[in-house]
Amino acid sequence: MSHLLLLMHLILVTMPVAANPKEDIKTNNGSETELTRETEMINLGRNIGWIDATCSWFGWGHLSLENASTSISVIGEAIQKAHGSDTYSWVIERTAKKYPKCKPALPKL
Repeated sequence: MSHLLLLMHLILVTMPVAANPKEDIKTNNGSETELTRETEMINLGRNIGWIDATCSWFGWGHLSLENASTSISVIGEAIQKAHGSDTYSWVIERTAKKYPKCKPALPKL
């Protein structure tokens, strides 16, 4: 069960939300910059949600330390690539405070 969950998680994490700015501009009267920023925030929120879910499952004993660490590492790399080191550090620190049982699975800053 945990292997299937991890596989589904990794597949979904690698599929970013895509916006078609031309369609959205017509319907929302937004600028391309606004739509790009909105898409980035959606992807960041989704990645944070996956880290939260991973830490919850790890805290409940449904994921091994290795699986939780791998999952968080993959998501963390995506966050760091898309949003930079400051956002990545903030997400890890926030997660450590929110899920103290997850600290062993979190990367060291």
